[in-house]
Amino acid sequence: MSSPPPFRPKDFEERCETCNAPPGQLCHAWCDTGYTAGDARADTERRDAQRDAKPPAP
Repeated sequence: MSSPPPFRPKDFEERCETCNAPPGQLCHAWCDTGYTAGDARADTERRDAQRDAKPPAP
């Protein structure tokens, strides 16, 4: 079994094809194709890093 393709921004605007989880929500525990807790954690870390980043010097 090959790994799923990388996520695209528009993937988070669509329901999961396998378990029909709402956009941007974690998939059901049995689902192996959609948004996972790891994805949510990475998204949170990315948002925190962007928020905490200092603006560029003028």
